[in-house]
Amino acid sequence: MQRTPLWLVLLTLFLIAFSAYALYPSFQLYGMSVEERQEMADTDPGALVDLEQRAIKLGLDLRGGMHVVLEVDKSKLNENEKSDATDRALEVIRNRVDEFGVAEPLIQKSGDDRIIVELPGIADPKRARELIGRTAQLEFKLMPSASDQQSVLDRIDRAVAAALPDEIEALARGVDLSTEPIDLFADTGVVDLYADEDTAATTDADDTTTADSAALAAIADTAAPQDTLFDSALAARPFTMLLNQGGGYGMIVDAPDVPTIKRYLALPEVQSALPLGIQMAWGTRKSTDRGRIIEYLYILNSRVEMSGQYLTDARPQINQETGGYQVSFELTREGGSRFYRITRANIGNPLVIMLDNRVESAATIQSAIRDQGRITLGTGAQWDEAKDLSIVLRAGALPAPVIIVENNVVGPSLGHDSIQKGTYSALVGLVLVVLFMLFYYRVSGLVADIALLFNLMFLMAFMAAIHATLTMPGIAGIILTMGMSVDSNVLILERIREELRTGKTVRAAIDVGYSRALLTIIDAHVTTLITAGVLFIFGTGPIKGFAVTLSLGVAISLFTALFITKAIFDARKQYKTLSI
Repeated sequence: MQRTPLWLVLLTLFLIAFSAYALYPSFQLYGMSVEERQEMADTDPGALVDLEQRAIKLGLDLRGGMHVVLEVDKSKLNENEKSDATDRALEVIRNRVDEFGVAEPLIQKSGDDRIIVELPGIADPKRARELIGRTAQLEFKLMPSASDQQSVLDRIDRAVAAALPDEIEALARGVDLSTEPIDLFADTGVVDLYADEDTAATTDADDTTTADSAALAAIADTAAPQDTLFDSALAARPFTMLLNQGGGYGMIVDAPDVPTIKRYLALPEVQSALPLGIQMAWGTRKSTDRGRIIEYLYILNSRVEMSGQYLTDARPQINQETGGYQVSFELTREGGSRFYRITRANIGNPLVIMLDNRVESAATIQSAIRDQGRITLGTGAQWDEAKDLSIVLRAGALPAPVIIVENNVVGPSLGHDSIQKGTYSALVGLVLVVLFMLFYYRVSGLVADIALLFNLMFLMAFMAAIHATLTMPGIAGIILTMGMSVDSNVLILERIREELRTGKTVRAAIDVGYSRALLTIIDAHVTTLITAGVLFIFGTGPIKGFAVTLSLGVAISLFTALFITKAIFDARKQYKTLSI
């Protein structure tokens, strides 16, 4: 009897022990019910996270999640910036997703200007889309004085009245006469920005009633009929009549009036009427005031005093004074010097913090600020908003806007159905192959079945060890691996059969059978490995999953066919007959 090499016995025992260790977390995790997982998440969340990290990861099509294809808009970039814009966007998005906390995301470049993002297990696709697609261009700007802002509004009113005389006249006839006089620059004491000395920055209390209020009050005091007077006021103030009393430094616009305001601002006559260096900007979020939805509109200096490139850190916090949420940020040394010069020269003036051309907060500069500050989110903001804002600020701004060109969400129920069908297919295939091998090759078929089971166990263990992601194509690769494993053993068994038919002894038939089948088996496995390698290099997510499982399965199949099954057959060489 030929003895099996000791190294092979030890290696096989090691692989069995390793497989049991690597697969135990997967059996434990996926054997738990939803209630058991929730209980573990409540009592010991750290253990659950550790278990999820050690278990086999499920891909988007099995676990559910989001698949997004982004296109980088390079239309406004120069030639030098275009060359690496997609690569820089890829890195920024990867940093954001990493901080967002998605397990096993897929983020890869596709072509020259597209990026594929797959986020398994995402519970809030809308939030993830906003996080990924946000340009995150942070800018610090100043606001013109109240008198200058009123001058801008006067220009807009005249431009709208001249551009749309018929429409304004029609609107004037149907206006509710109960509207209160407007004070566009009233003080509300809103706290929006804090200096590093922890001094609250509040709005000024010296703003007085504007010309709009005075004009309307004067009209109201005359003896003319109310309808005629109000019609005249609206004809003279078609833009500002749609604005309500301001909160902080923003002018309030009721949600139904927002489309009209935007249409007025888009008129070429209005764009031409805006003074050089002045811009209009909307606030980042809507609010609710006495049951009505409102938005904020701001008049700003278009000059950027400082950009967000000088930020070194940003963290979400709870404002201990108001109970709301804020983002605390820190600046580089150069940024701190810039910020100090800007704030020192503008004490008492409003400072606006903008994100992606929308106003995030605005407040009066109370003192010079050097190294840090806080962005206080408005009423109604949630913790997730503060967290996501801090993420995009830390990760940096995208070099160019990104457009979502494809967006697919896979629900958990569909993923669960895929798991059931994939598992069912694999089990049915496994049972049929095992029964066929037992029926056709008898005891020798049992040896091939043992090798097949070793293949599956080793394959799943290695996938768990290298943190590979299992997808539906990956399950297809496992099923294909089962076929290749059996195919290798079929080649060997048929060769042994042929040699036994020629009258050779069992020992000789086994030796010749293995030696003659060896080259064929190696050729088949190597060519398959080459194909799998090409698929992995040039394929996308699902194809990569197929390539990974196929490559591992082929390599393991080669090992079991040439070593484990051969060791078993070597032990059978002493037999006078062979059940085959």
